[in-house]
Amino acid sequence: MAELRESTTRASRGDAALGFVVASVLGQAAALAPERRTELRRAGLGHVVAVSGMNVAVAAALVQAPLLRAGLLLGGSLTLAAALAWLPVLAYLGVTGGEPPALRAAVMFGLSQAATLTGRPGHGLTALALTAAAMLAWRPAWALDPGLHLSLAAMAVLVHPQAPRGLVAQSWRVSFGTVPIVLVHFGQASLIGVLANVIAVPVFTLWVLPLGIAGLMATPWFGPEALRPAALGGQVVIDLAGVAARVPEPPWWSLAIVAAVGLVVRTTVRRATVLRWTPGVLPCAGVLAVVLSSAPGRPEGPPRAWVAIGGPRSAAVIVPAQDEASLACVRDPWLAPEAWPELLPALGFRGAARVTAPRSLPAAAAVQAELERAGMMFSGTCPEGPALKSLRAALADCQARTRQRRAVVRAGPDGTGAECWIDGAFAAGER
Repeated sequence: MAELRESTTRASRGDAALGFVVASVLGQAAALAPERRTELRRAGLGHVVAVSGMNVAVAAALVQAPLLRAGLLLGGSLTLAAALAWLPVLAYLGVTGGEPPALRAAVMFGLSQAATLTGRPGHGLTALALTAAAMLAWRPAWALDPGLHLSLAAMAVLVHPQAPRGLVAQSWRVSFGTVPIVLVHFGQASLIGVLANVIAVPVFTLWVLPLGIAGLMATPWFGPEALRPAALGGQVVIDLAGVAARVPEPPWWSLAIVAAVGLVVRTTVRRATVLRWTPGVLPCAGVLAVVLSSAPGRPEGPPRAWVAIGGPRSAAVIVPAQDEASLACVRDPWLAPEAWPELLPALGFRGAARVTAPRSLPAAAAVQAELERAGMMFSGTCPEGPALKSLRAALADCQARTRQRRAVVRAGPDGTGAECWIDGAFAAGER
């Protein structure tokens, strides 16, 4: 498996479409150029280049019915039909090395297959609840895992008794149904991203994923050319991401409007043709609750003397500019470029005066380009920032208190000392 990943990653260098196939099917993000990954994230399609339980859940649900019918036609045996329906899921688990998100989706799918084999009446939501309970009993830490939450939400839409028929309608309902979870875990979601997923998810699940798995299996005999059929679909997703990433971002309240209209339609309209394209009540209510509770507002007070995000060895440091405190001087910005237009206003800055990364000039250039695109790049004089020794000590102390790989610390109220971000609020350090 390691040799397969290494050979396909090496063969895909310089070819964006092949890189997308390797990145999305195997979860090898390094096979795709950084600028392509940035476009995918900006378009709301970043999940397709990860081994996502949501992708496996959607793919399994879409292929189950046709493969069950094919098995019954070929041999007339329900066991053969169920075995055929298992093949795509098992193949995906094999080529990904059994990543946890894929395993979670496979457990959900296996329970539904077991019900089919035993002849017991099927109820998708009950099976989903039992699967979730079993997984949480096995590993309670998964209760906080965004991958599990997205997988459960996607499956809940697909196995609901009123789930719509048709690939495009299902993709739309699944994409919008996961928006509340994306907002809770990642703090942002885009209506453009939802619409892009309506096109990208079917292309990925019906084209890139099955042909990519078949191509990877055939690579030892036919070489990288075995991935060409899947790469054609990958090029479609890449082109879509490039277009969606350049579309002006709708205002933050656009999702709330769509959710409010969905609730009104759900409570007043009874026509099946209309309800087929209307998101469910729970997703609409969830979007409204999250968006309205986290609506952007004015920050409290001026920015602190400095803020650091990361660990003792590598941290992004944000310091107010000397001549204008509302502008930030950013050093070593390891976070994704598209995160900075949201992060700086949350910290009380209206933009950046300078972005520097001595050890990674491309990272600084990518963040600066993103801030320029958002109209948040200015000029100003930057101070030196906090002493490296004290900064490392504050980050190490915060890591020990939170037991997280990444810590968030800021200067104390008087500009000295440090406060650590714990459970949604800054707390004074113990040192």
